[in-house]
Amino acid sequence: MIKTSILDAGKLQEFTKERKLQPFRVKQIYQEIFKNQNIDFSDMTTLSKELREDVDKHFSVVTLKVDKILEDENTTKI
Repeated sequence: MIKTSILDAGKLQEFTKERKLQPFRVKQIYQEIFKNQNIDFSDMTTLSKELREDVDKHFSVVTLKVDKILEDENTTKI
C-alpha cells in the first residue's frame, strides 16, 4: 500500500470520518508535527498506541520521490 501524505487534508478528513475520530485528534497530529517537530508517529505519545499504528499504516509525514538524478565527477543532484 502506498502511504498518503498526512498533510493531505482531504485524505486525513476521510480517515477520521471512517474511524469516527474526534476533530481534536487531527489537531493533536498537526501539533506533534509542526510544534513538536515530531515526524515519527510512534513517538506521538499524545495519541493512543492503536491510533499511532493505524495512522502509520496509512500516512507518512514526508513523501518525497526522486524525479531525476544528475551526476558528474564532483556533484550529484537529486
